[in-house]
Amino acid sequence: MHTKLQQHSITSLHRKRGRPKAIRQMQDHGTAELIMKRLSGETIEALDLCHERELINRNQHWCGVHLRWLYTLRFGAPGIKSIDPSHTGGRDNKLHDHEWLSAREEEYQTALIHLSKGGYAAMVMNICIFNERPVFLRKPASPNTSRKSFEMLQQFRSGLDILEDLWCSNQNSGLRSQLLPVW
Repeated sequence: MHTKLQQHSITSLHRKRGRPKAIRQMQDHGTAELIMKRLSGETIEALDLCHERELINRNQHWCGVHLRWLYTLRFGAPGIKSIDPSHTGGRDNKLHDHEWLSAREEEYQTALIHLSKGGYAAMVMNICIFNERPVFLRKPASPNTSRKSFEMLQQFRSGLDILEDLWCSNQNSGLRSQLLPVW
């Protein structure tokens, strides 16, 4: 039927050419200290760790990230930052829409008012904005600690529920897509 040349040309189409791809092992090439911190979860942010462990849902995680984004718009990024000595000071507003910024500041203030009414403002801000590790993310040392951490987790969820009701409710369904932070 087929000659050897025809069979060779038909089967050769399926061969890959060039150097075979090297199978790379997933290795962490950091220092021993950094490897241990990554393994223990110390390098991941508290809000992301809550979502990863399924302590909060996707909307609550989005609300926490959105609150941090609003804070960053208003006050700048929390934590250590470098300083540009050529910048004389203040925020450069010529690239920003003042109406949009004032609406975001009002949104931030509204969120803080709602959180403060329930007494959740400090806890939600410490975890979402300032990346403080809450007790419920650590391993409980005793049953008393585990009860305390469960209560703390419930308070944190309640605070995020307030933000979820504010930003992710059915009446504001289009609002979330408008307010989605740029990653």
